[in-house]
Amino acid sequence: MNPDTAGGPLNAASFGSIALDVVLLVVVVGALIQGYSRGLFRIVGGIAGMIAGGVAAFFSLPLIATWLPEWRVLASIAAAVLLISIGYTVGIALGNLIRRPLHKTPLKLVDKLVGALANTSVALLVISVLAFSAQALGAPMVSQAMASSTVLRTLDSLMPAPVESFLAQVRTTVMNDGLPRVLDAVGVPTTSPDLPAVQLDSPALTTAAASVVRITGNAPSCGTGRVGSGFVVSEDRVVTNAHVLAGVTELVVEAPNEMPRPGRIVYFDPVDDLAVIDVSGLDAPALPMATALSPGSEAAVMGYPFGGPFTAGSASVLAHGTTLVPDIYGATPAPRQVYTLAANVQQGNSGGPLLTTDGAVVGVIFAKSDVTENVGYALTMEEVLPVIAQAPSFSAQVQSGACTR
Repeated sequence: MNPDTAGGPLNAASFGSIALDVVLLVVVVGALIQGYSRGLFRIVGGIAGMIAGGVAAFFSLPLIATWLPEWRVLASIAAAVLLISIGYTVGIALGNLIRRPLHKTPLKLVDKLVGALANTSVALLVISVLAFSAQALGAPMVSQAMASSTVLRTLDSLMPAPVESFLAQVRTTVMNDGLPRVLDAVGVPTTSPDLPAVQLDSPALTTAAASVVRITGNAPSCGTGRVGSGFVVSEDRVVTNAHVLAGVTELVVEAPNEMPRPGRIVYFDPVDDLAVIDVSGLDAPALPMATALSPGSEAAVMGYPFGGPFTAGSASVLAHGTTLVPDIYGATPAPRQVYTLAANVQQGNSGGPLLTTDGAVVGVIFAKSDVTENVGYALTMEEVLPVIAQAPSFSAQVQSGACTR
């Protein structure tokens, strides 16, 4: 697809991505030259310091937003640069104490060559970690520029999915962005249920995956970003949970193989925990809809757990019935039609679809059990279909409500 078809913001983002690539290439080349000049032992010290600084930055970025919500992006960048610089400087000084005697021997050249390789590798690792963390800020211009960056796309393709998932899980834990609670759910087992062996790579489910989107939101008043999932229900319309968007002022929607796009909230129901996003220019097609699944039926859960890479998981229906569910602020419990599922539901799965094995939407994931592992909950189509039917008609932007934490 042509990114320019999205209009001004993407054009501006493309210029930003070029500038970002230039800066990153300068950093990488500089790391290579510096590594050769300083040698392995000074670089090992620098590596240890950079890793320590990078880890400190990774954990501090979501916390800094709490202290300086109005300067969220700039403060996060400044803190990351400062912490990594401090760590690097201290590490270099320690490594230099070991290096001096070595350079009086024939191992000097080996020290320089290995130092160049090591320094470049660590620079790439730090860039990857910080880029991953920055994408979760939910700022459209930042996300679009990073998605257009050739350097970052290359690094992303080289990062193993388990590593990306781990980073996402750690960051979400720091953000402490929990899932809603479900009261008196039906059919909850006392022990963790076994998950069925659903063929998740079937043609129908593979096709459906193209219409499941990742949502990141910038919520300065909440002191953190928001992450969740959603799915396409009609042209330029995405359904998700309201608690994913609570307090959000800017949001980014990313479909597989598409550029991240800014979204507007056009429907927000904190009682039923449903929301609709208008995403102009979205190419992903609408998913087909089904009506209901009976207990024992196999299904699939799709989304972006912890805001990380796309994941499809097996599920089965344990029960289907009326359950007391509070609103997204934990108040006024009301009866809802809910599936109790055997499924691995995590933070970030919220708003993603529950799908039949034929790839049709049959519910919306919104919560997990806080007492039994591998038990999740989905709103049934009795709750969701009325919103989906009206989604194309929602056009006026609405407020995202107050924070849920």
